[in-house]
Amino acid sequence: RDAWRCRAAVRDGGERGAGVNMGTGPKCKRPGHNAKNKGYKKALSTKRRPRDVDQIQDDLRRELEGRPMVFAVDDDLPGAGQHYCTPCGRHFIDGSALERHLGTKVHRRRMKDVMQRQYTHREADAGAGKTVEVLPPAHPPRTR
Repeated sequence: RDAWRCRAAVRDGGERGAGVNMGTGPKCKRPGHNAKNKGYKKALSTKRRPRDVDQIQDDLRRELEGRPMVFAVDDDLPGAGQHYCTPCGRHFIDGSALERHLGTKVHRRRMKDVMQRQYTHREADAGAGKTVEVLPPAHPPRTR
């Protein structure tokens, strides 16, 4: 088998051994041989996860009650954490970047998602097929 590769390389004008395994693709095309990469990909997908819609709805409800989200100055956040879009859950580098963001399609789409009615645990359980059975009390209260 190796002799065939060497003859093919010499025939194609290369030196002995040239052209063998020169591609950039995977070394093995058998199924399941890239399984070691799954943990890395999962870590990337959960590393910088945005806030969920129900968390943002809670934040917006707090702002409507008069308790706005206030961030302490943090040099690790963009704009020291002082320019924040609550519906999108994003920090911006300055006020003009925040103003530009408020007119984008991404922001409007997120606003549409946030303005929907918030799901409750009862609705989620009903969607999963779980029911809560309400039984009469085993011992009715005594009347005097």
